[in-house]
Amino acid sequence: MLKSLKNSFEICCFSPTFRNNEILSIKLIIWICFSSPESYEELFSSLPKIQIPFEYNNQTLIKCTESSIDILIFVISKCSHASIRQSIRRTWGNIKLLKEYFPQIKLKLLFLVDIDSKSEKKIELEYKYHKDLVQINNLPEQYEYVTEREAALYQFIIERCKQIKFLFKTDDDIFINTFLLLSSIKNFEYINNKTIYSLFGFPIEYGLVVRRGIDLIGQRYVITQDEYSCPRYPTFLSGFGYLMSFKTCSLLFNAYQTDLKPFPLSDVYFTGLLPQMINIQRQTIFQNVDFRYQTKCSEEFFTPKNNPLACAASSDHFNGKEADRHKNFMNDYNLYWTKLRKQYDLLKIKDRN
Repeated sequence: MLKSLKNSFEICCFSPTFRNNEILSIKLIIWICFSSPESYEELFSSLPKIQIPFEYNNQTLIKCTESSIDILIFVISKCSHASIRQSIRRTWGNIKLLKEYFPQIKLKLLFLVDIDSKSEKKIELEYKYHKDLVQINNLPEQYEYVTEREAALYQFIIERCKQIKFLFKTDDDIFINTFLLLSSIKNFEYINNKTIYSLFGFPIEYGLVVRRGIDLIGQRYVITQDEYSCPRYPTFLSGFGYLMSFKTCSLLFNAYQTDLKPFPLSDVYFTGLLPQMINIQRQTIFQNVDFRYQTKCSEEFFTPKNNPLACAASSDHFNGKEADRHKNFMNDYNLYWTKLRKQYDLLKIKDRN
């Protein structure tokens, strides 16, 4: 009963505007206190789809052609970040190399990019070389559309890449320890067999709602009283990166489609508010694993004692500056990647002995 009351309180702070129907909203709040995620598949399928479907550039990836994919790493990027994408392909997103280390895992890397008329030809040429770009045609590139951008990623998976088992979503200014992520995939499969609706990441508990930003970066997170009336958020996952099953991805997108006013902060919305409403568990992705939230990556961060999964590749992630179109993370990424490869090779030698 206590859990039900707690859920009801948090839902009163944020209740998606389904069909702008007050009676339905009241019924939904009552339903939420006692229902499992499975119950919501039927509920959301019965509601009209309010959000406009996203359109994709047919000159980039149309659909996934593999028969099955164990894990899809989907990176949200910007048109102008070609150098950053290339840095990722050569280091932590080096699929060819990772398949040598993990031959039993069917792995795929994709980048989601926005529309920019100045970069359109460059994007199409980049796609011809790498075959890993998905471009949205009907979405502005401004930060304020982060929720819609992530929803477009989910839509692509549900419509054109539904053979995945797991999705790992991250951004292009985050360095990911893919050795650690892939070496633990069996653990996620075991948990997922028991709980098919779950999210794995770095939980942020009792996060304060920002009503007034003190600088440019803070203003990006300002939320009005009308948008969310509680002083704190339910537990959500850090936007550095989180993992989910296909079923979870599908359910979150179905909820988004029927929501008249999706919440403007994507990580809070998709890993906090919606999961709290539809009873999707949020779990720590790894025990005794670190991630860097205050400053950019450092060499010290990648020592074995930290056992890191993710960190910000650039201070721009925190100070609100737009990454320069010529910015290249290759020096730093190569340094971190070399350290991680050495660590992982040493672990493999120890395991053999």
